[in-house]
Amino acid sequence: MKAHCEAPVEYELLEHTADLGIAVVGRDWADLLARSAAALADLQYDPALVEKRFPWIVQLERAEDETLLVRWLNELIGLRETEDFLWREVEVDLSETHLRARLNGERFDSSRHVPRSGLKAATYHQLCVEEIPEGLRARVILDV
Repeated sequence: MKAHCEAPVEYELLEHTADLGIAVVGRDWADLLARSAAALADLQYDPALVEKRFPWIVQLERAEDETLLVRWLNELIGLRETEDFLWREVEVDLSETHLRARLNGERFDSSRHVPRSGLKAATYHQLCVEEIPEGLRARVILDV
């Protein structure tokens, strides 16, 4: 499965007492992962200000679907925090054994980018992925 999207994408903010929740819809698992990454970008910074200067490749071993979603989002939160990399475009290639993604973006530049919410981690708390007529809908709680 392959998917491609560019941030921002449509997603829903979910009410949660102390953390932040999102709901994202995708046609299939690859699309859901790509759109989740784009939603995550929009929560952390304004992706419209990010130039697609160079690619960043992310690879993960395939896990159970919900586990893969949490690992994927945590990998991206870590990428933003440790490498100062901001992405605008996401391409996901999902095989039976691996997730390989190409994120197109650039490093954080304080003269052009303004951080939004500081995210610590995606959690398993109230994690839900369900089939819907449009494909899949994921609900994820993010620790802020």
